[in-house]
Parts: sequence; C-alpha cells; structure tokens
Amino acid sequence: MQGKPLVMLLVVLYASAFLAGFNENLVNMALVSVMGEYGVDSVAAQWLVTGYMIVATIMVMCMAFFYRRFKLRPLYFSATAFTLVGSLMGLLAPNFELLMAARLVQAVGSGIFIPLMMNTVLVVTPKEKMGTFMSIGGCMITFGPALAPVVCGALVTTFGWHSIFAVPVIAMAVLAVLAIFSVKNLGFSPAHLDIPSVVLSAVFLSLLSFGLVELTIDTSLAVGALVVAVASAALFVWRQLRCDHPLIDLSPMKSRAFWPSVVLTTVAMMGSFSCSVLLPLYLESGTGLTAFMAGMVMLIPVLANAGTTLLGGRIMDARGEWPLLPAGFAVIAVGFGLMAGLAPTLSLPAVFVAALLVMGGTGFVFSPSQTAGLRTLPPEMNPFGVAISTTFVQIAACIGPSLYTGILSTGQASALAAGASAGLATAQGFAEAMVVATCVAAFGCALALAYSRAAVKRAALKER
Repeated sequence: MQGKPLVMLLVVLYASAFLAGFNENLVNMALVSVMGEYGVDSVAAQWLVTGYMIVATIMVMCMAFFYRRFKLRPLYFSATAFTLVGSLMGLLAPNFELLMAARLVQAVGSGIFIPLMMNTVLVVTPKEKMGTFMSIGGCMITFGPALAPVVCGALVTTFGWHSIFAVPVIAMAVLAVLAIFSVKNLGFSPAHLDIPSVVLSAVFLSLLSFGLVELTIDTSLAVGALVVAVASAALFVWRQLRCDHPLIDLSPMKSRAFWPSVVLTTVAMMGSFSCSVLLPLYLESGTGLTAFMAGMVMLIPVLANAGTTLLGGRIMDARGEWPLLPAGFAVIAVGFGLMAGLAPTLSLPAVFVAALLVMGGTGFVFSPSQTAGLRTLPPEMNPFGVAISTTFVQIAACIGPSLYTGILSTGQASALAAGASAGLATAQGFAEAMVVATCVAAFGCALALAYSRAAVKRAALKER
C-alpha cells in the first residue's frame, strides 16, 4: 500500500488513536460537576478514569491475539461500535452507575484503536522513517488526552457535563464514514486467546489500582489488595512463560534494548496521566476556576506537548536516544518540582509554567522511548512489542492517577482537619502528590541517562 490509499488509511488510524486518547481524559474536567450532581467523593469519581484505564489495558493486552486473528476492517469497526455505544450511554446516563458502565464500554474501543494504529504503522511504513511515523502516532495519543481538558472544560461550563459525550459521538460517526472507503484488510494468522491470562490481568489491574487508592486511607485493606495483585501478576507472568498460546509473548522483554524503554515509557506516562487528572481538580477546587478557564490554562501546555512530540520524533531519527531522553525527563522532574513547591501559593502563573514543562518534557520522552525499543525488535515480534509497550502505558494510566489521587485525598483531609480552607486543603494535597511525582520523574531521568549511553555504545559497535 502506498500513495493516497496509504495516506488516507494513516489519517483515519491516527485520528482514531487521537479520539481514543481524547476519551481517556474525557471526564477529567467534569469530575467536580459529577461529584456534585451524584454526591460522590473524589476517590469514587476517579474510578471513571481508573476503571476506564483498566478495561482499556485488558483490551490492549489482548490485541496481540486480535491483530493476528482478525483482519483490519472488522477490528476497526468493532472498536467503532463500542466507542459509539459507550459515548451514547454517557450522553444519556441518569446516574453514576450507568455513567461508570458507559466509560467501561468506551474503554473497549480505545483499547483496540491505539495498538491497532501502532501495529499498522509498523507494517506499512519504511523502517528508516519509523521514528517520524511513530512520533505522529505518539502525538495523537498524547495530544488527544491533553486537548480533552480544553474542549471538555468549555463544554462543561457552557452546556453541562453530559455534553462532553457528544464529541466522541460526532467524531466517531465521521471517522466511520471515512473508514468505509479507506480501511482495507491486512492479512491475519491463526491465534488462540488464553482466557485465564485475561482473568489474571483483570484481577491484577483492578486490585493494584484499588490498593494504591486505599494506601493512604485504609492501610491494611490496601496492603491486602496489593499482595493479591502482586500474586496475580506473578501467576500471569508464569502462565505467559509456560502456556502454549500466551496472551502476550514476553520474548521482547529479554532484550536489554527493549525492556528499559518500556520502563521509561511507563514512568513518563504515570506523570502525564496523573497531571491531566489532578491538575483540573487543583485548578477548579483549589483556585476556584471554572472548568472552561481551567481548560484554557492547560491549552498552551497541550500545544507544547504536541510540538515537542513531533520534534522528538525527528530528533530520534536524526540523533537517536542521546541526549533526548534524559533531557526530557529532567524537564519533567523540574516541572513537577515547581508544582510541589508553588502549588500551595495558588499562583496560576507558576502552575502554568510548571505544567508547560511537564507536558513539553513528556513530548520529548513518550514516543521516542517507545520507538527506541520497538525498532530493535525483529518484524515478527512487532505485535508483541507493541502489546507490551502499550500495555505498560495503560498500566501507567491506571496506577498513576490511583496513587496520586489517594495522596491528594489524604493530604486534603489532613489540611482540612488542621483548619485550612477547602481551596488551600486541595492545594496542599496536590502539592504532596507532586512531591512523589518529582521523585518518580528523577528516577526516570537516571534510567534514561544509563539507557541512552548504552544505546550510543551499541551504535558505535555496529559501525565497527
């Protein structure tokens, strides 16, 4: 496939991945409104994000099987159907329970769209341009959730929170029409879906997210959940190594050029997803901004993320991992550090600059770190490499908001008990969460430094 048909296929797939990313953060600007309308707290409300991510992650893990077993068109239109149905359910949801169900149905579509785009790009684009093409895909994946607060903030303020679900309904309907003419079938091969592995992954992700949320609320309950989660993860890995038809072939993780890139991607996206969930809570509940104004504050950082993602892909093709990855993580760490130190002052300019650094730095890290690992794999391992890499991105999206929301909630409660106002209490909880985010980003910087230098050495040996 080449020329106009290739361009149209990539446009539809990129746009669908953008919409999937958009849907990840669809409800973030509406959480305060949802909490007020349905009488739920921030811990319950964040499950609209975390539950979505758990289901999406399970689907991503299954995509290594789906991509080999089914052709491109049925996969694409199945994802389309789930996205449309889930979005319509959210548009009409009369209570929190049905809203939760709508998010889970939406998540099935998103879990298909993102790895479907990545696998197809790996198949239909030349290897020497992989960094550029993957960076465009990465831009869509990161730009979608980053732009969601801007668009949805305006909709929540103007039309109410239900209106946010009109965006995916309209967008998905348009893309479905375009896909009828542009999405063509690629080949498939026999494959087997290991149901016990799916169950184990669901148990692991659900209990891990629950345990992280409860860690600062009910320690004994949290520890119990985390112990079972770790045991489920161990059983999952054991089964992948022993069964004839694993859900995910873990062979790529044997590569010293691949698995560190997965860790780097995970660390980067933990911070990015957490920021996109917690920052709206801080801006609305802490500083008193409307959802629309909070979204506008995040607009420039969103655009910075898109720009640095595209630039990062070009730098990756031209210069490789060094010094791109460690520099990106350093910027992220500085941004989170500024948030931690200045959030209690309720200074919007300071938080804006910090968000700009976090989002801009993430653009230099996310897609390049994925590309760095995937391009070292043989072609037959691409579906498994994509599945592993995307799975860990989704895991980051589960554990990051869960962990940091729990920290925010605990810090907020302590500040309120000490007599702080509601706004200052939210700011204090947010600052405490950002301290942890700073430490995680600093770890990412150290790992990126070692990984990048090792990549330089590998490249030098190949030239000899």
